[in-house]
Amino acid sequence: MLASLRFALVGFIILFANTAFGAPPPREHESEIRALIEDKFDLEGPGVAILVSRRGGPLHMAGYGMADVKARAPITPDSLFDLASVSKQMTAVAILKLAEKVKLKLDQPVARYVEDFAVPVKGRAITLTDLLHHVSGLADYTSDDWDGSDAEFASLTDEMHLKWLNRTKPRRAPGLKYEYDNSGYVLLALVVERVSGQSFTKYVQEQLFAPAGMGHTFILDGTAKLPKEAVQGYATNDKGKVRRSSMPTVVTGDGSVYTSIRELALWDKALRDHTVISQQSQELAWTNGHYDNGKPIRNEDGDGYGLGWVIEKNGTVSHSGSWNGTASYLLLDLKDGFTVAVLSNDEKADVGDLAEEIRNLFRHEKEKDE
Repeated sequence: MLASLRFALVGFIILFANTAFGAPPPREHESEIRALIEDKFDLEGPGVAILVSRRGGPLHMAGYGMADVKARAPITPDSLFDLASVSKQMTAVAILKLAEKVKLKLDQPVARYVEDFAVPVKGRAITLTDLLHHVSGLADYTSDDWDGSDAEFASLTDEMHLKWLNRTKPRRAPGLKYEYDNSGYVLLALVVERVSGQSFTKYVQEQLFAPAGMGHTFILDGTAKLPKEAVQGYATNDKGKVRRSSMPTVVTGDGSVYTSIRELALWDKALRDHTVISQQSQELAWTNGHYDNGKPIRNEDGDGYGLGWVIEKNGTVSHSGSWNGTASYLLLDLKDGFTVAVLSNDEKADVGDLAEEIRNLFRHEKEKDE
């Protein structure tokens, strides 16, 4: 009788815990995924957070390795990582949201929305679409085009970036060549601000993150410090030696979004359910762009580029992100419905290959079931 009561009480406690605090994150293919990760990482050092979902439903969500090596704090599904350039898709969604509200048009010149944009461009005007597709021909502040100091770089705001950009010469006329350009996406963030009348951070939080249920995703724009859930950044050399690595910036649009795999699962579901933007707008974001001569955009790997997404040949859209102390990768398999996110606090991590290997585990299982 006492044993029965004891088991009943334990069952009630577990049920209460799962109801009150949420069920533990799913961890399908745990042993296979752990083996892949242990082959690439020393889990006593910086590591990764992994998300796998299918059509918006999480299948695997877990952290491996240390968020803070010195403090021995482990990576969890709630650890916040710098997405770096994976953030660009969110900037594109912000622009598409304004287009849906007829606040702007993608084919219009940048200067229509940012009147003090004054880069001397030959030929036709640079449009929002040019910025989105990386065919603007503008200088890039993260390249050798930057002629300021490290201190100026660290404190650069979107408005200050515009003043710098206006002093540069474009590399070429727009619409002629794909050339990845962070400055174009910083300029898009400024478009969002000028058109919406809000800061980029506030607009994105209210119009994108809130509808998706992402209450813990954070944009580093200089108005507040990073939350305690943010991981420490590192770099591991070929000999396995780990050093701290960090270079936070407060420019927005091209990066500076910090989120977790738990929050990315919500973002993935919002994209697939068209919660934030319409199906038509989302499909446009996942469609390759074209040059002025009508030929499709091709990068150095032969892939195309949509609106904040690399358009691969196999029905997959993806994006990588890399910066001091961070490496990120997000892929969406539009055919089979799989999403894989790999976020690492080791800037040297090969997150793209790991994401593909993990996707193949689940894809092969699906093929067996069929």
